[in-house]
Amino acid sequence: MVAGMLTMTSLDLVALAAVVLIGLPHGALDGAIAMHLGYANKILNFISFIVLYVLMAGLVVALWIVMPAPCLLAFLIISMIHFGSGDARHGTGWMRGAEIMAHGGLVVAGISQMHRTEVDVVFGYLVGGDTTFVWSGLDIITVFVGVSIIVFVSQALWFRKWRSTAVELALLATLFAVVPPLVGFAVYFCLVHSARHVAGIVSNLRRYMSVASLCVQTLAFTLASWLAGVAAVWWLADMTNPEPTVLRVIFIGLAALTVPHMILVDGFYRRSSKSLKRRFISR
Repeated sequence: MVAGMLTMTSLDLVALAAVVLIGLPHGALDGAIAMHLGYANKILNFISFIVLYVLMAGLVVALWIVMPAPCLLAFLIISMIHFGSGDARHGTGWMRGAEIMAHGGLVVAGISQMHRTEVDVVFGYLVGGDTTFVWSGLDIITVFVGVSIIVFVSQALWFRKWRSTAVELALLATLFAVVPPLVGFAVYFCLVHSARHVAGIVSNLRRYMSVASLCVQTLAFTLASWLAGVAAVWWLADMTNPEPTVLRVIFIGLAALTVPHMILVDGFYRRSSKSLKRRFISR
Protein backbone atom coordinates (compact mmCIF):
# COMPACT_ATOMS: atom_id res chain seq x y z
CA MET A 1 0.00 0.00 0.00
CA VAL A 2 1.08 3.59 -0.49
CA ALA A 3 2.84 4.67 2.67
CA GLY A 4 2.42 8.39 2.17
CA MET A 5 3.24 11.33 0.02
CA LEU A 6 6.67 11.50 -1.51
CA THR A 7 8.51 14.68 -0.64
CA MET A 8 10.96 15.25 -3.45
CA THR A 9 14.20 16.93 -2.50
CA SER A 10 16.21 19.16 -4.80
CA LEU A 11 18.45 16.14 -5.45
CA ASP A 12 15.43 14.09 -6.56
CA LEU A 13 14.37 16.88 -8.92
CA VAL A 14 17.87 17.02 -10.40
CA ALA A 15 17.76 13.24 -10.83
CA LEU A 16 14.43 13.37 -12.68
CA ALA A 17 15.69 16.23 -14.85
CA ALA A 18 18.77 14.17 -15.71
CA VAL A 19 16.62 11.19 -16.72
CA VAL A 20 14.62 13.43 -19.06
CA LEU A 21 17.42 15.65 -20.40
CA ILE A 22 20.33 13.17 -20.52
CA GLY A 23 18.90 9.66 -20.35
CA LEU A 24 15.88 9.99 -22.62
CA PRO A 25 17.82 11.15 -25.72
CA HIS A 26 19.64 7.80 -25.93
CA GLY A 27 16.41 6.34 -27.31
CA ALA A 28 16.27 9.11 -29.89
CA LEU A 29 18.88 7.21 -31.88
CA ASP A 30 16.15 4.74 -32.83
CA GLY A 31 15.41 6.63 -36.05
CA ALA A 32 19.03 6.30 -37.13
CA ILE A 33 19.02 2.62 -36.16
CA ALA A 34 15.88 2.04 -38.24
CA MET A 35 17.53 3.71 -41.24
CA HIS A 36 20.65 1.59 -40.77
CA LEU A 37 18.53 -1.58 -40.73
CA GLY A 38 16.71 -0.49 -43.88
CA TYR A 39 13.33 0.07 -42.22
CA ALA A 40 13.31 3.83 -42.82
CA ASN A 41 15.62 4.50 -45.76
CA LYS A 42 12.80 6.04 -47.83
CA ILE A 43 10.43 8.83 -46.83
CA LEU A 44 7.36 6.59 -46.88
CA ASN A 45 9.15 3.88 -44.91
CA PHE A 46 10.39 6.45 -42.40
CA ILE A 47 6.86 7.82 -41.89
CA SER A 48 5.57 4.26 -41.49
CA PHE A 49 8.27 3.58 -38.89
CA ILE A 50 7.36 6.69 -36.89
CA VAL A 51 3.63 5.90 -37.03
CA LEU A 52 4.21 2.30 -35.90
CA TYR A 53 6.57 3.47 -33.14
CA VAL A 54 4.02 6.00 -31.85
CA LEU A 55 1.16 3.49 -32.08
CA MET A 56 3.10 0.96 -30.02
CA ALA A 57 3.90 3.60 -27.41
CA GLY A 58 0.26 4.69 -27.37
CA LEU A 59 -0.87 1.09 -26.90
CA VAL A 60 1.35 0.80 -23.82
CA VAL A 61 -0.20 3.96 -22.34
CA ALA A 62 -3.72 2.69 -23.11
CA LEU A 63 -3.01 -0.68 -21.47
CA TRP A 64 -1.49 1.11 -18.46
CA ILE A 65 -4.72 3.09 -17.99
CA VAL A 66 -6.78 -0.13 -18.10
CA MET A 67 -4.52 -2.34 -15.93
CA PRO A 68 -1.78 -0.25 -14.31
CA ALA A 69 -0.40 -2.78 -11.81
CA PRO A 70 0.27 -5.59 -14.34
CA CYS A 71 1.73 -3.03 -16.75
CA LEU A 72 4.08 -1.65 -14.10
CA LEU A 73 5.29 -5.16 -13.23
CA ALA A 74 5.75 -5.95 -16.93
CA PHE A 75 7.67 -2.68 -17.37
CA LEU A 76 9.99 -3.58 -14.49
CA ILE A 77 10.65 -7.00 -16.03
CA ILE A 78 11.39 -5.74 -19.54
CA SER A 79 13.53 -2.92 -18.11
CA MET A 80 15.53 -5.50 -16.18
CA ILE A 81 16.08 -7.53 -19.35
CA HIS A 82 16.93 -4.44 -21.41
CA PHE A 83 19.40 -3.04 -18.87
CA GLY A 84 21.00 -6.44 -18.33
CA SER A 85 21.32 -7.10 -22.07
CA GLY A 86 23.20 -3.84 -22.46
CA ASP A 87 25.57 -4.58 -19.57
CA ALA A 88 26.21 -8.33 -20.04
CA ARG A 89 29.52 -8.89 -21.82
CA HIS A 90 30.91 -12.36 -21.07
CA GLY A 91 28.35 -15.11 -20.67
CA THR A 92 26.86 -17.38 -23.32
CA GLY A 93 23.80 -19.60 -23.12
CA TRP A 94 22.31 -19.84 -19.64
CA MET A 95 25.29 -18.01 -18.16
CA ARG A 96 24.41 -14.98 -20.27
CA GLY A 97 20.90 -15.22 -18.85
CA ALA A 98 22.35 -15.19 -15.33
CA GLU A 99 24.57 -12.22 -16.21
CA ILE A 100 21.60 -10.31 -17.64
CA MET A 101 19.53 -11.12 -14.56
CA ALA A 102 22.34 -10.05 -12.21
CA HIS A 103 23.01 -6.71 -13.90
CA GLY A 104 19.46 -5.73 -14.78
CA GLY A 105 18.01 -7.19 -11.60
CA LEU A 106 20.36 -5.19 -9.40
CA VAL A 107 19.05 -1.98 -10.96
CA VAL A 108 15.35 -2.84 -10.88
CA ALA A 109 14.88 -5.21 -7.95
CA GLY A 110 17.92 -3.98 -6.03
CA ILE A 111 16.91 -0.32 -5.88
CA SER A 112 13.29 -1.27 -5.15
CA GLN A 113 14.12 -3.60 -2.26
CA MET A 114 16.84 -1.39 -0.76
CA HIS A 115 14.43 1.57 -0.58
CA ARG A 116 11.10 -0.22 -0.35
CA THR A 117 9.21 2.52 1.50
CA GLU A 118 10.19 5.35 -0.85
CA VAL A 119 9.79 3.21 -3.97
CA ASP A 120 6.36 2.03 -2.81
CA VAL A 121 5.17 5.64 -2.87
CA VAL A 122 6.40 6.03 -6.46
CA PHE A 123 4.75 2.72 -7.41
CA GLY A 124 1.56 3.95 -5.78
CA TYR A 125 1.56 7.04 -7.97
CA LEU A 126 2.15 4.91 -11.07
CA VAL A 127 -0.65 2.41 -10.41
CA GLY A 128 -3.01 4.86 -8.73
CA GLY A 129 -3.42 2.89 -5.51
CA ASP A 130 -2.67 -0.59 -4.17
CA THR A 131 0.83 -1.86 -5.00
CA THR A 132 0.48 -5.37 -3.52
CA PHE A 133 0.40 -7.10 -6.92
CA VAL A 134 3.58 -5.33 -8.04
CA TRP A 135 5.50 -6.21 -4.88
CA SER A 136 4.33 -9.83 -4.97
CA GLY A 137 5.82 -10.22 -8.43
CA LEU A 138 8.93 -8.23 -7.57
CA ASP A 139 9.60 -10.32 -4.46
CA ILE A 140 9.62 -13.49 -6.58
CA ILE A 141 11.89 -11.85 -9.15
CA THR A 142 14.27 -10.76 -6.38
CA VAL A 143 14.92 -14.40 -5.44
CA PHE A 144 16.05 -15.19 -8.99
CA VAL A 145 18.13 -12.01 -9.06
CA GLY A 146 19.87 -13.02 -5.83
CA VAL A 147 20.70 -16.47 -7.21
CA SER A 148 21.98 -14.91 -10.44
CA ILE A 149 24.24 -12.52 -8.53
CA ILE A 150 25.69 -15.45 -6.56
CA VAL A 151 26.37 -17.31 -9.84
CA PHE A 152 27.89 -14.16 -11.34
CA VAL A 153 30.18 -13.54 -8.36
CA SER A 154 31.26 -17.20 -8.40
CA GLN A 155 32.26 -16.82 -12.05
CA ALA A 156 34.23 -13.69 -11.18
CA LEU A 157 36.14 -15.55 -8.48
CA TRP A 158 37.17 -18.26 -10.93
CA PHE A 159 37.60 -16.35 -14.19
CA ARG A 160 39.58 -13.12 -14.47
CA LYS A 161 37.60 -11.72 -17.42
CA TRP A 162 34.46 -11.49 -15.26
CA ARG A 163 36.12 -9.43 -12.53
CA SER A 164 35.85 -5.97 -14.07
CA THR A 165 32.08 -6.34 -14.48
CA ALA A 166 31.87 -7.79 -10.96
CA VAL A 167 33.58 -4.65 -9.65
CA GLU A 168 31.09 -2.54 -11.63
CA LEU A 169 28.24 -4.52 -10.07
CA ALA A 170 29.67 -4.03 -6.56
CA LEU A 171 30.13 -0.29 -7.07
CA LEU A 172 26.58 0.09 -8.35
CA ALA A 173 25.21 -1.94 -5.43
CA THR A 174 27.04 0.35 -3.00
CA LEU A 175 25.76 3.45 -4.80
CA PHE A 176 22.16 2.17 -4.82
CA ALA A 177 22.35 1.41 -1.10
CA VAL A 178 23.57 4.84 0.02
CA VAL A 179 21.75 7.31 -2.25
CA PRO A 180 18.00 7.94 -2.64
CA PRO A 181 16.30 5.61 -5.16
CA LEU A 182 15.58 8.25 -7.81
CA VAL A 183 19.18 9.44 -7.63
CA GLY A 184 20.59 5.92 -7.88
CA PHE A 185 18.40 5.14 -10.87
CA ALA A 186 19.29 8.42 -12.58
CA VAL A 187 23.04 7.84 -12.15
CA TYR A 188 22.75 4.36 -13.64
CA PHE A 189 20.33 5.33 -16.42
CA CYS A 190 22.31 8.38 -17.55
CA LEU A 191 25.95 7.54 -16.86
CA VAL A 192 25.98 3.77 -17.39
CA HIS A 193 23.10 2.54 -19.53
CA SER A 194 22.60 5.57 -21.79
CA ALA A 195 26.32 6.35 -22.10
CA ARG A 196 27.14 2.74 -23.00
CA HIS A 197 24.24 2.55 -25.45
CA VAL A 198 25.10 5.82 -27.22
CA ALA A 199 28.82 4.99 -27.44
CA GLY A 200 28.12 1.57 -28.94
CA ILE A 201 25.45 2.74 -31.39
CA VAL A 202 27.33 5.84 -32.58
CA SER A 203 30.63 3.99 -33.07
CA ASN A 204 28.80 1.49 -35.28
CA LEU A 205 26.44 3.80 -37.18
CA ARG A 206 29.01 6.49 -37.98
CA ARG A 207 30.51 4.01 -40.45
CA TYR A 208 27.27 4.20 -42.43
CA MET A 209 26.06 7.78 -41.92
CA SER A 210 27.54 11.15 -41.02
CA VAL A 211 27.78 12.43 -37.46
CA ALA A 212 25.72 15.47 -38.54
CA SER A 213 22.90 13.22 -39.75
CA LEU A 214 22.99 11.27 -36.48
CA CYS A 215 22.84 14.48 -34.45
CA VAL A 216 19.96 15.96 -36.46
CA GLN A 217 17.84 12.81 -36.15
CA THR A 218 18.62 12.42 -32.45
CA LEU A 219 17.77 16.06 -31.75
CA ALA A 220 14.48 15.82 -33.66
CA PHE A 221 13.33 12.70 -31.79
CA THR A 222 14.49 14.16 -28.46
CA LEU A 223 12.61 17.43 -28.94
CA ALA A 224 9.46 15.55 -29.97
CA SER A 225 9.55 13.42 -26.81
CA TRP A 226 10.24 16.45 -24.61
CA LEU A 227 7.34 18.39 -26.14
CA ALA A 228 5.01 15.42 -25.67
CA GLY A 229 6.06 15.15 -22.01
CA VAL A 230 5.62 18.86 -21.33
CA ALA A 231 2.19 18.80 -22.98
CA ALA A 232 1.15 15.79 -20.88
CA VAL A 233 2.25 17.43 -17.63
CA TRP A 234 0.56 20.72 -18.57
CA TRP A 235 -2.67 18.93 -19.47
CA LEU A 236 -2.83 16.49 -16.54
CA ALA A 237 -1.02 18.08 -13.60
CA ASP A 238 -2.63 19.58 -10.54
CA MET A 239 -0.32 22.58 -10.21
CA THR A 240 -0.84 22.69 -6.44
CA ASN A 241 0.72 19.20 -6.22
CA PRO A 242 2.41 18.36 -9.55
CA GLU A 243 4.76 15.65 -8.22
CA PRO A 244 2.47 12.63 -8.85
CA THR A 245 1.76 13.72 -12.42
CA VAL A 246 5.42 14.47 -13.16
CA LEU A 247 6.41 11.00 -11.93
CA ARG A 248 3.61 9.36 -13.91
CA VAL A 249 4.48 11.19 -17.12
CA ILE A 250 8.21 10.41 -16.82
CA PHE A 251 7.96 6.72 -15.90
CA ILE A 252 4.86 5.78 -17.90
CA GLY A 253 6.42 7.70 -20.78
CA LEU A 254 9.62 5.69 -20.34
CA ALA A 255 7.56 2.49 -20.33
CA ALA A 256 5.74 3.52 -23.50
CA LEU A 257 9.00 4.31 -25.30
CA THR A 258 10.87 1.31 -23.89
CA VAL A 259 8.66 -1.25 -25.65
CA PRO A 260 9.32 -0.14 -29.27
CA HIS A 261 12.90 0.83 -28.33
CA MET A 262 13.59 -2.63 -26.88
CA ILE A 263 12.00 -4.41 -29.86
CA LEU A 264 14.15 -2.38 -32.25
CA VAL A 265 17.44 -2.51 -30.32
CA ASP A 266 17.34 -5.90 -28.59
CA GLY A 267 15.20 -7.65 -31.16
CA PHE A 268 16.52 -6.37 -34.50
CA TYR A 269 19.66 -4.23 -34.12
CA ARG A 270 21.72 -6.53 -31.89
CA ARG A 271 20.70 -9.56 -33.94
CA SER A 272 21.71 -7.72 -37.12
CA SER A 273 25.04 -6.65 -35.58
CA LYS A 274 25.85 -10.25 -34.63
CA SER A 275 25.01 -11.39 -38.16
CA LEU A 276 27.29 -8.74 -39.66
CA LYS A 277 30.12 -9.76 -37.32
CA ARG A 278 29.72 -13.42 -38.31
CA ARG A 279 29.81 -12.49 -42.00
CA PHE A 280 32.93 -10.36 -41.47
CA ILE A 281 34.72 -13.11 -39.52
CA SER A 282 33.85 -15.76 -42.14
CA ARG A 283 35.54 -13.78 -44.90
